[in-house]
Amino acid sequence: MALTYKNDLDFGQRYYGEISSDNIFSFAVRKPGVPMKFMNLAEGSFEFFNELPNGFSVKATAANKTYTPLANLLPADAFGEGLKRLTTTEFSVRLRFAFLEKFLESTFYRASLGSPYPIVEATYTKGISGVLNSRYNYSKILASVSDYIKTPPFGIINYQLYAGKTFGTAPYMFLDVAPGNEMYYYNKYAFNTMIRYQYVHDQFAGINYEHNIGNGIFKLIPKSKFRQFYTIKALWGSLSDANKALNFQPGHSFLSLDGKTYLELGTGVDNILRVLRVDFIWRVLPGEQPASSIKNFGVFGSLRFNF
Repeated sequence: MALTYKNDLDFGQRYYGEISSDNIFSFAVRKPGVPMKFMNLAEGSFEFFNELPNGFSVKATAANKTYTPLANLLPADAFGEGLKRLTTTEFSVRLRFAFLEKFLESTFYRASLGSPYPIVEATYTKGISGVLNSRYNYSKILASVSDYIKTPPFGIINYQLYAGKTFGTAPYMFLDVAPGNEMYYYNKYAFNTMIRYQYVHDQFAGINYEHNIGNGIFKLIPKSKFRQFYTIKALWGSLSDANKALNFQPGHSFLSLDGKTYLELGTGVDNILRVLRVDFIWRVLPGEQPASSIKNFGVFGSLRFNF
């Protein structure tokens, strides 16, 4: 069990491996011409976790979240005259199955070392109005399957399939904000040619796929120890007419894929000096650009420690 509280800037969807935007280094690697977006989140939560035999686990969470849009985002008073912040109270249950998963543990922390089998997760979340100043009723479901597959002599495949849906009408921060990346530091779990808060959906599905093929073309330079890989990331999403009417307001540039495909393809070089990785990413779909600051191609760097 855990009881937590935080009050800090929130930058939309966050994933493990992302550079924190309050790190001074992050400002040095930001894409030029992209306005910074700030939103404050005050959150109190109670969490109960129980690990069952054979890889099953259950996590139940009760949370009260208060969002305050601060810069370059649709303000709270757009959803009600005089509002300065938006509050929700959520109850969620996550079921997870990871057979024979191994962990690295210390006194206070535990990190997964993965499983030889696919890992399956499913989460149900219910937002309830009238509880601790919450104003919105909605339900959310999210499911994902991920795996890390060794395929000698053809390298390693890592993939994640996911899908979700929100039932109800709510402001954008309570829906699904597609994860964009506004830095030149590569984010494995985000779309790196997408900016934050560019796409908002209440129904979505996607895939992240990476195949590290080992030496690849670098077999010609065996002493380099470089590794070659390619990546595929795709997203499909849509937004109901009711949520468009609530969130697509004049002066703000939220978009929806409306059933179209967002597709990024990439390749690059890993294991440079043992720790460096360089990704070359092309945005293939959709072809149109909503702003001149969004580019179809980018070069991204990151650190990767391989053991």
